[in-house]
Amino acid sequence: MLDKMREGAKGWMAKVLLGLLVLSFGAWGVPDIMSFRFNSPLATVGDQDISGPEFAQAYDRWLRSYQQQTGQTITPEQARVLGLDRAYLNEMIRSAALDGEAKKLKLAISDAQIVDMVKANPAFHNSQGVFDPARFADVLRQNGLTEAGFVASERDRFLRSSVTDTATWNFSPPGTLKEVVYRHRNEQRDARYFVLRPAEQDVPAPTETDLKTYWEKNSTQFTAPEYRVIAVIKAEPQDLAPTIQISDAELTAGYEKYKLDYYKPELRTILQIPFPSIDEAKKAKDRIASGTDFMAIAKERGLTDADASLGEVSKDKIFDTIIADAAFGLTQDQVSDPVQGKLSVVLLKVTKISPEKQSTQDEVKTELTQRLQLERARNEVQTTYDAIEDARAQQKSFEDIAKEVKLPLNVTPQVDIRGQGKDGKDVDVPFKEGVLKQAFESDTGIENDALTTPSGGFVWYEVREVTPSAVKPLDTVKTEVETAWRAQKLREIALEKAKQLVERARNGVTLDVLAGEAKAEIKTVQGLKRNETTNEFGSDAVSALFAVPENGFAYAPEGDGKGAKIMQSQAVLIPTYDPNSEEAKTIGKALADGASNNLATAYIGDIQNELGVKVDETMWRQVTGANAN
Repeated sequence: MLDKMREGAKGWMAKVLLGLLVLSFGAWGVPDIMSFRFNSPLATVGDQDISGPEFAQAYDRWLRSYQQQTGQTITPEQARVLGLDRAYLNEMIRSAALDGEAKKLKLAISDAQIVDMVKANPAFHNSQGVFDPARFADVLRQNGLTEAGFVASERDRFLRSSVTDTATWNFSPPGTLKEVVYRHRNEQRDARYFVLRPAEQDVPAPTETDLKTYWEKNSTQFTAPEYRVIAVIKAEPQDLAPTIQISDAELTAGYEKYKLDYYKPELRTILQIPFPSIDEAKKAKDRIASGTDFMAIAKERGLTDADASLGEVSKDKIFDTIIADAAFGLTQDQVSDPVQGKLSVVLLKVTKISPEKQSTQDEVKTELTQRLQLERARNEVQTTYDAIEDARAQQKSFEDIAKEVKLPLNVTPQVDIRGQGKDGKDVDVPFKEGVLKQAFESDTGIENDALTTPSGGFVWYEVREVTPSAVKPLDTVKTEVETAWRAQKLREIALEKAKQLVERARNGVTLDVLAGEAKAEIKTVQGLKRNETTNEFGSDAVSALFAVPENGFAYAPEGDGKGAKIMQSQAVLIPTYDPNSEEAKTIGKALADGASNNLATAYIGDIQNELGVKVDETMWRQVTGANAN
């Protein structure tokens, strides 16, 4: 919502926020920083400090807000690997640097100017285009902001953008550059071509030396991956839930608590035809009463079946309460009298009625029991976590721990980092992605921290066995080596023959003669663009064609590696440049945005260098629970 509120803002911070949002990741709680006592700042920018709690709280707030907007989640380990936490700290450092520069330049904006900016923001206007205090308060509430906090953030944003705008304001790329990019992007070419395909028998039989040499030079193709045996204990709410007993009293209390969740309101399938006036609606109602089909009139008025249907809805889902009351007052297949709604006059027809239903406790017993078990399990996960951690502290084995907490111990067969066994089949690994990634960064004999899952559970793992990656012996992969060697030789033969044919073409032999010798059909293609490919023309062929002048000859490998394309460039169409066209404007904007971003980045970098930036890496690990990036 804040992005919409700030739509059109040119400040670098708005661009950075959008950049972070594109990462499309959810949020979780960062480690409990309150258990630490920070006596020094996490980062220092000039004379400004960024404390550990300040970073953690801001980062957590941003991530939680984004999670609410997208409904997506990500584990802390995944986000740390992607550097999301470090990226956010870097943005805080850049903001602090801009604040320092604004202070140095003595920039300021008055409260009255801030108020005028807020009042001019369309996000806070009512339907008449006038600032609405109630809407302003509602938008802030939805985004978890106070008025003072929002005003302060707007002040900071304005001052920071004022600093960066000195480097990027009104930058416009040269017209010549825009024209060159336009012509380069839109140049088109036609071509005549044929495909040369050597026969498989053109490839000589490989010698033992050939195969051995190929195997040695391409050993990565024939290398078995590293395998590991991993022991895993997983404690998620859904794992603990089936073991929890729910008494009759708890079931009854749960039913009363969630009773409304098992209530289905009356649903009606409703058709609707809008009219410009009551009189026209009455005339249509009279025709229906005389036998004209309701939908026939709808189609006369240009409505499709979808246009005329409100679908199967409950009363509260109909926006116009007047229409809702009228529709839910009809009997099935009854057509209403004209209804003057808030926005239009309509005729209504109900084609289906599904009565309301309150499910009894007995009817939902199984579902409710599972719900209450899961609810209880979410609270008991922490108890299980504490029990397992206590047992680990006592150096108990995973086997003993699993028995004590009554959870299954999963010991995988040998598995690679992709989750496949030696037979190439997928191996069942609890919390697969997280466990495999961490296990392949660990080793035998190491006690690893528990992983957290999106559902609020925990996973413990230990590496039991490591089988290092190794090149497979030649005698075990001889067939695969020969197949790969033949494919390479066939490609080499095709390209060498194509090269020779192109040399002959450049010396005066026509494409028709060359195609005849190769017993290949000449084909044509039109309107190829430099950055576009087709099923027939892949990127190699397009690049080769655009590398020669009009009527020039070129060759390129076929996508399957079994042939080569011999081409002659035909007409070259260089489009006329229109600086006022939409595409030219789009190119100009893209060039301007790119250059402005580069200028802003360089300028902010200089400011940071001048002010000086220090990050306490020890505290960084303490705050994020990870190694420094």
